[in-house]
Amino acid sequence: MNIFDIVVAKTFRIEDKKNNFSGFYLRELINNFRESIASSLYSSVDDWTLLQMLAVVVKFEFPDAGIQNITDQYLNKLKTEHIEAVWSDFKIAVAKTFDFFDNCLHIKGGRLIPYRYFYLTVTAYFYRNQKPDYSFLDKYFWYYSFHNVELLKDTTQLWQHITFINQQKANSTYSFNQFEIDKNSLRKSFYSYRGRLSRAILSLYANQKPQDWAKPHKDVLSDVYYLLTDKPNLHHIFPVNFIKQSGIASQIECDSLMNIAYLSQITNLKISDKNPLDYLKEYDEPALEAVLRSHLIPTTILEWSRADALPENALSIFIEERITLLLEALRLKLDGIEFNVFDTENRTNN
Repeated sequence: MNIFDIVVAKTFRIEDKKNNFSGFYLRELINNFRESIASSLYSSVDDWTLLQMLAVVVKFEFPDAGIQNITDQYLNKLKTEHIEAVWSDFKIAVAKTFDFFDNCLHIKGGRLIPYRYFYLTVTAYFYRNQKPDYSFLDKYFWYYSFHNVELLKDTTQLWQHITFINQQKANSTYSFNQFEIDKNSLRKSFYSYRGRLSRAILSLYANQKPQDWAKPHKDVLSDVYYLLTDKPNLHHIFPVNFIKQSGIASQIECDSLMNIAYLSQITNLKISDKNPLDYLKEYDEPALEAVLRSHLIPTTILEWSRADALPENALSIFIEERITLLLEALRLKLDGIEFNVFDTENRTNN
């Protein structure tokens, strides 16, 4: 039995009409909740994560309940009466959390969330919060997703975050320390199923609501197979085989997430391993520049296509320009927060 099964068994209560005791079955509550949000891409969040989200709320509502952490040792201390007391508001908070990820951040899949602890902290923020500040939440999410130092990697930091967001709930004031980001970490970012920065970059690309190259003004993510696996449907802007055959760049540059974009599966297959100078000509309509901007793709590549000339170090130039666009997008997200960009490769600061 896993910890969820144990908690389900320990909190189970048989209905006793004679003594006016209602029945309680946590598994049924969880399953009914999943059914109520069946249309959400986040309805598949695992039982363990939901149990931890529940424990955070119980700890907040019942400080003396003995729930000091979210480890199995403390999850095992969850009590029926405490779950019953928070359940109604807990469901609302979780539904708002999933809606925030999906419809506010436009992250169409749970596996892209950079830190799984975001499920817990954002639920804590929405719990019995009548006036949530979405501007604050937006800054909170992007600040911690991209900060050069991992600041939400363990339970000590988790409780620090919950204290921080509860302070904002209480008095509507907050401040963030200086935001720091290393250009070289973006330059050398690769797709990783579990990588925090990898997920953050792909989340930011998704947040821009990228449009389909073949069908401008249509959000590409409506067609993208978006359940991340070991081989997600992501497109190399400079295709892998093209780079190998032309020798214009290293494998490191080729696999950088700065060389990745979301595309519909049909468009992805059509482009295949073509030279970007050639395949861009097929989509070069008046709306293409706006489409490329929606992917945070520098339009310099379109200029090269129109001139039918690719510089020798084209991918390096492209990556640096895309880093600049990504940082500009982040600056807008973190408006009002001191923003420090440095480069451990070149040892420069901005």
